[in-house]
Amino acid sequence: MVKLRLTRFGKRGRPCYRIVAMENRSPRESRALAQVGLYDPIHARLTIDEEKAQLWLDRGAQMTETVAALLRSRGILARWRGLEGTVDEAVLTRPKPKRRRKLAKATGAAGPAAASEEPAPEPAAAP
Repeated sequence: MVKLRLTRFGKRGRPCYRIVAMENRSPRESRALAQVGLYDPIHARLTIDEEKAQLWLDRGAQMTETVAALLRSRGILARWRGLEGTVDEAVLTRPKPKRRRKLAKATGAAGPAAASEEPAPEPAAAP
């Protein structure tokens, strides 16, 4: 059975995913039948080739829950079913604490918690 699912690539702590069509028994990093799109959860970017996605869905490919949510957010599932699909940008820009922590860690910038902390008092000079 063919599935539309995610394969991971990118650096450690900075994941990016390819949305691919693969045999369901194959390992995550094995060769894919086709690449359908890209998903970057850290920077909230999603690009999907709608024609390829619909082609694989027409061929009977199943989707994982995550891929189904991503396709639904772009309105691709609705258009595939013959309905009017709308793009929901709020799905990717919804505040996610884990993503904020990863971004802060990756950029080395102080997060909002560090900015609210008061600086430590300096020790008094010895007489």
